[in-house]
Amino acid sequence: MPQKPPTIRQKRLGAELRKLREAAGMSGEDAAEALECGQAKISRIETGTNGIRPFELRGLLKAYGVTDRALVESLVDLAREGRRQGWWNHYVSAFPGIADLAHLESKAVSVQVWQTVLVPGLLQTPGYMRALFRGGRHGYDDTGTERCVAARTTRQAVLDKPDAPELTAVVYEAALRCSVGGPEVMRGQLGHLVGLVESERARIQVLPFDAGVHGGLDGPFTVYGLLASGMDVVMTDSLAAAAYLDREEDVRRYRALFGSLRSLALDPGPSLVMIKKLAVRA
Repeated sequence: MPQKPPTIRQKRLGAELRKLREAAGMSGEDAAEALECGQAKISRIETGTNGIRPFELRGLLKAYGVTDRALVESLVDLAREGRRQGWWNHYVSAFPGIADLAHLESKAVSVQVWQTVLVPGLLQTPGYMRALFRGGRHGYDDTGTERCVAARTTRQAVLDKPDAPELTAVVYEAALRCSVGGPEVMRGQLGHLVGLVESERARIQVLPFDAGVHGGLDGPFTVYGLLASGMDVVMTDSLAAAAYLDREEDVRRYRALFGSLRSLALDPGPSLVMIKKLAVRA
């Protein structure tokens, strides 16, 4: 059987280990000697092709001189995640990228999302989801649609956790005006956004049409702020597939872009007023 491609968790762990090894001035051969294994194994771990057991990981980090306890525990948790079965395993066939999304959302302390024409997934109602999964680029049948709706609504439970991430969404005005599923669905969706804001489970700002040309026109993205410093991840979405960026310079660039979009958007108060007005008109 062909080997499965590495998950974002494996890639993140491998990339971080490579960075730490290089910072320690050690070669792949040095790392292999510290772990008492072949150099090929170190290479497979750093590319995400192979996992690493937690006790091996702790030994490797000790050899690299890593003493930051939060970083060590975050990396060990990543190693364990690769072996852990979660609720998302029931939905992988319908939604191949759900394991990576669920992992990032469950570990994030902050989520910053920019959307151009759709309401962000974590903020969608089941009716809105059904309209999306049945139409557009998906075209699922009823069975596939309901599996995807169940998966997405299960993901949304992260917002109800005691340690829920701080979610900030900047949405283009088009996302609120695009009639997904018809007037009744849109009234429900816009009303749901109002409820999320008023219950303080999400901060939403609307970027109006009259903002003109801006840096977000290239497409939607999400920045996941994680507990361990330097391990944040950006997800960009396209027709082909989601892409995950974890280089510090990429994360900085997208954080700056998100900041510029927030500065162009309406403040949260006026944004809420606009959403309520659109809900009445839907």
